[in-house]
Amino acid sequence: MGSTLGKNIKIYRKNKGFTQEELAELLNITPQAISKWESESGLPDVSMLIPLAQVLGVSTDALLGYDSISENEEVISRIRETVSAIKEEEKDRAKKALRVTEYLSTETTLNPGCFEIIKDYVQETANLSMYADPVLDNCFPDEKERLETFYKDAIRKGAYLIGHCSDRTLVEKAHFAVAWIYIHMKDFDNAREHINVLPSIATGMIKEKISMELTYFESGFEKMKFDIADNSKILFDNVASMLNTIAQDYGWCNGNKEEVYEVCDWCEGIIKAFAVRKDTLNMEHYLRVRRSIAFFKMVAARRLGESGEAEKLYAEFEKDIQSEDLTAEQKETVMKLLNNDITYYGKYDK
Repeated sequence: MGSTLGKNIKIYRKNKGFTQEELAELLNITPQAISKWESESGLPDVSMLIPLAQVLGVSTDALLGYDSISENEEVISRIRETVSAIKEEEKDRAKKALRVTEYLSTETTLNPGCFEIIKDYVQETANLSMYADPVLDNCFPDEKERLETFYKDAIRKGAYLIGHCSDRTLVEKAHFAVAWIYIHMKDFDNAREHINVLPSIATGMIKEKISMELTYFESGFEKMKFDIADNSKILFDNVASMLNTIAQDYGWCNGNKEEVYEVCDWCEGIIKAFAVRKDTLNMEHYLRVRRSIAFFKMVAARRLGESGEAEKLYAEFEKDIQSEDLTAEQKETVMKLLNNDITYYGKYDK
């Protein structure tokens, strides 16, 4: 237990952003005591466990390592397998989102300490809120009261995750998803509160950037190359996600065809530039964003009453994909994704 406790104190202290001196001051003890606990050369008195857990924002069970990790993993695996089965069985996207949200609402109530599944629930509810939004698909006009129950439940459980989970990645994903729920609820002030606590790329002071330099100075360039490879995938995923949103907003919202085409071509050009080195890509994400940008360009043409132009864009995209350095399976996948979008939204025929 000593080894687990010392390690956990150090992890949770760092997650809270405390130095040993700051934690010691909050507990009214010496920094040397904290150092001993974390180095496993001494243990805190039993009377210190509750105040220590409270200051670090975790349960005493988590602090002591009794957080049923293996049991949680079994629960997560079981629930995610069921979610996958629902998604495979239900073909209608909106109904699929509703069924998954309903299932996860029950499971998160039965497993209140399983933060991974709470995160999934909040994200799936955010996805559902998009289909339900009257400005967008308005798929459930007669289910407003039921949807409101899901939204409030997901927001409450998301807030619990944010307040008690020590995994920053899960916390940030929860903030992001809760913000989307509030946006679709038209509660923009609360949405902004969650958005404002998310990390920003605006300063350029990001972990991945300086972490590469740390590796270089600590271990040399050959080790740094592994960081570069990992961060290249992260960079692509984030850039692709941003460009997908830009193309989507222009395709659906802008009535100026030439401007839409210019912006979508710019987005596509950046994505294709990344593809020069496909080993740096998440290929699934690459194929999805390629089809998305093409689709939003076609949407713009159709919304302007130019069905023939939409068909021409479809043919050009298919030709481009067939000429690209992709496997036959990848080419089939990206065209299937595009055809599914066209069929689902029914904005135009192939």
